Amino acid sequence: MLIYRTAVKYKLTKNKVANQNRSFCDFCGRQLKWYENIPIISWIIQKGNTRCCHKKLPVAYPLVEIGLGVIFLIIGLRVELVIATLLVFSAIFDLKYMILPDFSTYMLIMLAAVFYHNWLAGLGSGLFLLILYLITKGRGMGFGDVKLAVFMGLYLGYPKIIVAYYPAFIIGAVVGLGLIILKIKKRSEPIPFGPFLILGTVLASVYGDKILYYLSRWL
Repeated sequence: MLIYRTAVKYKLTKNKVANQNRSFCDFCGRQLKWYENIPIISWIIQKGNTRCCHKKLPVAYPLVEIGLGVIFLIIGLRVELVIATLLVFSAIFDLKYMILPDFSTYMLIMLAAVFYHNWLAGLGSGLFLLILYLITKGRGMGFGDVKLAVFMGLYLGYPKIIVAYYPAFIIGAVVGLGLIILKIKKRSEPIPFGPFLILGTVLASVYGDKILYYLSRWL
């Protein structure tokens, strides 16, 4: 009997090692099918039991899955709320003082770097506006816009970052031209570009997927 139990234990261990990159039954070691491994749903359909050996599954499994889902949802909602608040603050500050505050910009970059991980898009976006900044010698935009561009790339990723730049430049140019024509601004007076970058970011974040979908059908 001891030899039999040892053999069974060895077999289970061998199965688990062989399937270490795949999900397996905690009781008999059989590799699970994809439909047996759907969080919460599989536990409900199988009435809290395994399909292979009909053992009772711990209630902790679905509770942990539900808990993690709620935690990630709360974290995600909070991050988006913080980002939206910082963007509104930056836009108003730039409109009033003609400068994007480093405090909010660095906070945005940090949040986007931690939660979104679009490193290459962030680097490319920052380099793009840095080149424009150097070409125009700072007359077309400020260095704060360059730093904001890094956040945009990190947050939106590729190709949404491209979608963000289109309305930013087009709306910015139209509004700037309108202010000059109406003599509200002189050609020599700077116009804050940050609010237009922020507007482009919001539009790309909310409607980016739809815009890209329709563009892919037309092109």
